Amino acid sequence: MKPGDSIMISIEGASLRLTPIPKNPKSKSISVDVAGLRDPRVQSLVIPCFYILGYDEVSIKLSGGSPGIQPLLKSTSSRLTGLEMYYLEDGTVAAKILIDPDKVDLKVSVRSMTILTSNIVKAVARAVREGLSEDIELEARLLGEELYKLRSIIERQLHIYPQTAYGGEGVNETLVLTALTLLGLMDALLIDLFEAVRHGFKVSVELSQILENLGDVIPLIGTAVVNPSVKRSLEVLDILQHAQGRVFEMVKSGVLEGVQYVVATRIMDIVKILQIICYAIICVGLSAGERS
Repeated sequence: MKPGDSIMISIEGASLRLTPIPKNPKSKSISVDVAGLRDPRVQSLVIPCFYILGYDEVSIKLSGGSPGIQPLLKSTSSRLTGLEMYYLEDGTVAAKILIDPDKVDLKVSVRSMTILTSNIVKAVARAVREGLSEDIELEARLLGEELYKLRSIIERQLHIYPQTAYGGEGVNETLVLTALTLLGLMDALLIDLFEAVRHGFKVSVELSQILENLGDVIPLIGTAVVNPSVKRSLEVLDILQHAQGRVFEMVKSGVLEGVQYVVATRIMDIVKILQIICYAIICVGLSAGERS
């Protein structure tokens, strides 16, 4: 070890183990022949999959592939940060990832991801209140594209470095992956909400306000994911429980019909997802010895 090195400290009985954290990942490359990949759904995932798995270069042999494979690869690759594609003379496409993983701050990235998610929730809230306009839809689409890029970078970082790397910085990899997965599910529910109000329905000011409040809570959850806190998670759970109670009373009263009922049930699902993330944070906080 030398000055400035990151280390992980673990307790082993009456001793402390100091483990250097390697941050010099080896370059990884792979060659893929798309001849057997006939399904466009699989073809579109070739570069994104190897991107998040931590590869630095992907060579794709196009011989035998479907005629539309090149534009499809180009389209999917344009959604990823730091990726460039080169077309070689032998019919091979080379995708190179130029991101320096040492320059990516995982904590900042996770917080930024939850802020973007918060902004999407608030865009949906405006659509619920005012109807889905072209401006709101464009805003949500652009936010979604940025969110996809950031999520991909975070997943890439977690695959590049061994578990000890972020453990030494106080980041629980399992918790981050759990949050990523559940927030991805929540994004799908938000898309459902957009579809529900696509035809200009104005749903409910109260439901819109509940969504706005959930948007305010999500960045707090992001902070708790990278710095697990039992106290903060319990505070967020109180807010979520209040929102859940408000929606439940609206559903129970029978005043919601059609689109309003669909929106209310999706909001209930979103609340449950955020609650699960909070419970996961509490478990990690307790395992670290924190007391509520």
